[in-house]
Amino acid sequence: MKAALLTLLCACLALPAWAGTFSIDLNNDSTQLQYIQNLNTQNYGDSLAKVRYLYDDDTDTNLIGVAAGVTGSPGNADGLKFGFDLGLNASESDRDLSVVAVGIGVNAGYNPPAMRGLGVEGHVVYSPQNFTFADGEEYVEWGLGVSYQVLPNASLTLAYQNIEIDFENFGKGEIDDAVRIGLRLDF
Repeated sequence: MKAALLTLLCACLALPAWAGTFSIDLNNDSTQLQYIQNLNTQNYGDSLAKVRYLYDDDTDTNLIGVAAGVTGSPGNADGLKFGFDLGLNASESDRDLSVVAVGIGVNAGYNPPAMRGLGVEGHVVYSPQNFTFADGEEYVEWGLGVSYQVLPNASLTLAYQNIEIDFENFGKGEIDDAVRIGLRLDF
């Protein structure tokens, strides 16, 4: 699995980057790679495409996600951003349970200029029973994190993420429940 993860990381780094963001978040048991591509910039916000891969060694879970969304700054609050996504997440775990979930996501971040590079962020993704397929009946993901911008285009992150799925025959199960440190690079 480590060879596949290294290959995926090298492939992501080799892709041309046009005003995008690449991040890697890790701990001893899990790794998450994410690439966010800015598709269109308008007066009121940006249109984005997102791709991510998560591997959790504890549950031997692979999760791949794609999403499209918008993000922008409401009102006159410097450093405040809100966004909405429509995403597809597909997962397979060690118990040969697979889940495909179409969900709606909401994310927010606050990085005010007065905090000199320190920011907070959070996200929630929900997929109800009628949009969760295979072995799943409901998909809920949420996360909170802090970031510190060490360079104009590089930030260090510390984040907690929880992904919980209600399985048809096995009840609720967590496929990710972890704190990870990370690096985010803006191109």
